[in-house]
Amino acid sequence: MSEPIISEWTPHHIQAFGSEPLRFQHTAHLSPLFSDETLAELIERTPRENYYVNTMKRGAKDRSSRREGEIRGLSGREVLDAVAKGHIWVMLLYPEKVNPGYGRLLDQIYNEFKEKVPGLRVSKKKISILISSPNIPVFYHCDLAGQTLWQVRGEKTVYVYPNHEPYLPQPNLEKIVLNEAHEISLPFDPAWDNIASSFTIKPGDMLHWQLYAPHRIQNGNCVNVSFTTEHVTPTVRRNFVVNFANGILRRTLNPGKLTQTTTGPRYWTKLATLGAAKILKLQKGREQTFKVDFTVDPAAPDCVRDIPAYQFSK
Repeated sequence: MSEPIISEWTPHHIQAFGSEPLRFQHTAHLSPLFSDETLAELIERTPRENYYVNTMKRGAKDRSSRREGEIRGLSGREVLDAVAKGHIWVMLLYPEKVNPGYGRLLDQIYNEFKEKVPGLRVSKKKISILISSPNIPVFYHCDLAGQTLWQVRGEKTVYVYPNHEPYLPQPNLEKIVLNEAHEISLPFDPAWDNIASSFTIKPGDMLHWQLYAPHRIQNGNCVNVSFTTEHVTPTVRRNFVVNFANGILRRTLNPGKLTQTTTGPRYWTKLATLGAAKILKLQKGREQTFKVDFTVDPAAPDCVRDIPAYQFSK
């Protein structure tokens, strides 16, 4: 039997799991899955549809300068070197399709969660790897599934905000659920930092927070390697149904404030709305289109070289 990945569970961790921001200690950062050699190979073997690479102006405080890019003709080691000296952020999706070790890691994590958290039922789970240049930010956003963030290398500060108005406007959340807006489209006021839960995390730290809680990240003056996990539970699915149906109702009837209850007759009515929307094809597909206008180039300033823009869907 392998050693636990999460090194300590307190009674508060168990009681508050999923309802407030929590910090855990883990040992995943010691795994050879996160060595330079393994990450370089993973980068080389990850297909185009399974990665993002982004940049933005240095010192940017909002999403207006955020750009989508590509990796072409570089070795994995060259990409890691570009991350170290440039201003880019790489996200690798579905690494378990390239290296089954990441899938085993994901399975062990959720086996530990289910062993410790009473009643936790996970129907879907996912792992992604993040490799970030020094000082690059991740802008204010929310995620639609349960989230954990595991720090492997470097240091970053994570700000987690309440998952309700004004920090999470209901119409904005509904548009994200409907795939009509990007997750980073939420409005942000720097004054909200005064009420945020902030965590400076280092290798061996893991964070978990409540569903839909907006958050942003400031990477420290060093290369950062981390990974996220996402999970779907009955609660996550019910909240998706409610916000999807509310979005349809708001778009068609403009009713003002809508309830977000996930039980009772109103919930079942909204579940029926979701089914009708699918039948009538009112729901957009989950495929997204991006404008790609730079390529990673170790010889260019910030390792970002402009290219003619093109559209890419995934």
